[in-house]
Amino acid sequence: MRAEIVSVGTELLLGQIVDTNAAHLSRVLPEVGTDLHYRSTVGDNLERIVEAIRLALSRADVVFTIGGLGPTEDDLTKEAVAKALGVELVMDEDSARRIREFFEVRGIGMPERNLKQALGPKEGRVLRNDVGTAPGAIFEHGGKVVITLPGPPGEFEPMLERGVLPYLREKTEGGHALIKSRVLKIAGLGESAVEERVRDLLGSRNPTVAPLAHLGEVHLRITAKAEDPPSADRMIRTVEEKLRERLGDAVFGADEETLEQVVVQRLIERNLTLALAESCTGGMLAHRVTNVPGCSAIFLAGIVAYSDTAKSGFLGVPGELIERHGAVSHEVAKAMASGARAAAEADIGMGITGIAGPGGGTPAKPVGLVYIALSAEDHESSQELRFAGNRLDIKTRGAQAALVMLRRYLL
Repeated sequence: MRAEIVSVGTELLLGQIVDTNAAHLSRVLPEVGTDLHYRSTVGDNLERIVEAIRLALSRADVVFTIGGLGPTEDDLTKEAVAKALGVELVMDEDSARRIREFFEVRGIGMPERNLKQALGPKEGRVLRNDVGTAPGAIFEHGGKVVITLPGPPGEFEPMLERGVLPYLREKTEGGHALIKSRVLKIAGLGESAVEERVRDLLGSRNPTVAPLAHLGEVHLRITAKAEDPPSADRMIRTVEEKLRERLGDAVFGADEETLEQVVVQRLIERNLTLALAESCTGGMLAHRVTNVPGCSAIFLAGIVAYSDTAKSGFLGVPGELIERHGAVSHEVAKAMASGARAAAEADIGMGITGIAGPGGGTPAKPVGLVYIALSAEDHESSQELRFAGNRLDIKTRGAQAALVMLRRYLL
């Protein structure tokens, strides 16, 4: 079944928000036997939305619209779909009741214009919104299907999971091959080094293997086309085993796993605590660690010691060490790591110091120079790294490299 996505909203065209909903939908459609061929974005203009939907219907079996289901004058998606298909909108009484209740339980008077959201297709079905006031809808007319979904992700995702995907599975069951993907995540190896180890597997047809470069990581997407999920899973598993054999410990996770999740879980398993001392990364490493639920079991403290005075005052880095070697050096990174470990009485301390730019570099110590150190009772080490990119790139790469270093120690 061929599909197309039409995202609606002037704010999308102006770049004021990022269309994460379309990306999410793009990822899940292949798993229900639906091939996505086109994606487009259109502003809040009735005639242009109608034109975009008609174009989509001319080349797809099912068209998804995202956004434009609100109560205001510029929420025009359902009206545009009805006009494009030449069908009538009718009041859905259950939706109207639910919208009224939504306002009543909050003690807010309901503007009458909100009942516009209860309009639905005469041919098709309404998709309940259990979170907000904007129901979705499935329009079925002339052998074509248009599915309207709300824009807020908190409303979009539940409606997709509970209403749309079961409908699509019914439509495609037994007659269409499905596509499944799994993404292996690699850190500590560059894209060219990864490609060198798995080059012959990149040429496979089904499953396919495609490298995807990310800042500080390389991802390998394995995609299989099969008649049913178990068959696709078996095909993916065979290739995944070969990739893991070639890449070894450089593979840290798969799919939605993040490097910080893997590291925090490993610390929890080994019952080890962590303290961080950051300079050039400005707390980015601590931010990533504390984004992981359960990190309080292992994360004791994070100190952003940006100035030389702070490095000495909070972490006990000797002033003469900074004067002799410079704040950006192996010696200071090690002292920061051991200082953080001692201050928090942690099992492991890490220190990061560097030059994020765009200024502050010298020929001897250029922008992008970063030192990372790890201190533990049985181990002390440091690394000198040189990163390219803007200030944010260097900070991001520095935090990523620290997580890679910590993971290697834990392994």
